[in-house]
Amino acid sequence: MELGKPLSAHRCSYTATYTHCSIGFSPRVVRTSWIRAAAEGGDGGADRRRRGASFAADGPRVVEVAAAPVATSGGAAGAAGSAGFGARDAELAMWDKLGAVVRLSYGIGIYGAMALAGRFICQMAGIDCTGGFHPSLTALVEGLGYAAPPIMALLFILDDEVVKYSPHARAIRDVEDEELRSFFCGMSPWQFILIVAASSIGEELFYRAAIQGALADIFLRSTELMKDARGIASLSGIVPPLVPFAQTFAAVITAALTGTLYYVATTPKDPTYVVTPAMRSRTGRENLKKLFAAWYERRQMRKIYSPLLEGILAFYLGFEWIQTDNILAPMITHGIYSTVVLGHGLWKIHDHRRRLRQRIQKVRSEGSSSADDTL
Repeated sequence: MELGKPLSAHRCSYTATYTHCSIGFSPRVVRTSWIRAAAEGGDGGADRRRRGASFAADGPRVVEVAAAPVATSGGAAGAAGSAGFGARDAELAMWDKLGAVVRLSYGIGIYGAMALAGRFICQMAGIDCTGGFHPSLTALVEGLGYAAPPIMALLFILDDEVVKYSPHARAIRDVEDEELRSFFCGMSPWQFILIVAASSIGEELFYRAAIQGALADIFLRSTELMKDARGIASLSGIVPPLVPFAQTFAAVITAALTGTLYYVATTPKDPTYVVTPAMRSRTGRENLKKLFAAWYERRQMRKIYSPLLEGILAFYLGFEWIQTDNILAPMITHGIYSTVVLGHGLWKIHDHRRRLRQRIQKVRSEGSSSADDTL
């Protein structure tokens, strides 16, 4: 189709073929106006195409746009598209599995190193590196019982209705979702259970048996500290009823250390600058400022509440270890808590993706059927 001599004082030429488009504009003073359309077959079409090319050469740069070929059969095109998407999905699934194996190996290595570091600290402090580990039915029951309160509390905080009305719960939910998507997504059930078990054993041996145990031993161990009437050691040594306070204080220090390490390891740095679209209107600039302020507030809340949550959980597990005197009970509590909370989050993410895939498949099938009806 060719358009020439518009109603204005310039003439524009536009030529197009079925699989290729050439667009060019050439200013030319004219005094008449006409619009003519013709099929691009035969010599006349070729002549018009040559004239269009000359117009484009005289004016600004020609824009070449490659058009998608038109399928002669809607069913064949739909089948080819579905096959292409299926192959792409299979390739992405393969890379997801490979990434999950790499993350699993990395996680097990980190938790194994934590266990070895805890053993080294215990040997240096001269305390039991097993933390009083003793398999028993009592430890299993205590671990299950202590796991119930934090699970119920966090599932309540992460509920959709609570997140909708509480920005603090929204910040915790964002952190949990980001951790699940970045580390746990793509793992098979046995890989997920394996990494949860490794985290439960490694973290409890490092934080509870080594750090908390060494701190408590420093406060209560020898008479040399009891003779020195200074600090917490003198307070817990002089007043017998306050002797358990030393272990509680060790649990508090361990929890603070856990939250600090989590903050250092997971908190992203603030961006140096933010690129935003230029808003000409004052209202648009004000709305953009509000959006940026809300984003920054959520980011700061994530920095605060995520380490705080980890610290509270660490103190809870430390208190459980003080009460049970068996490291197996905190390990069971930690494992059940992580399995339920993280498993619930993964289930929600997979359910969302499943519904999204169903919608995409529905749109593809509707597009194929509409193409068949058109043909």
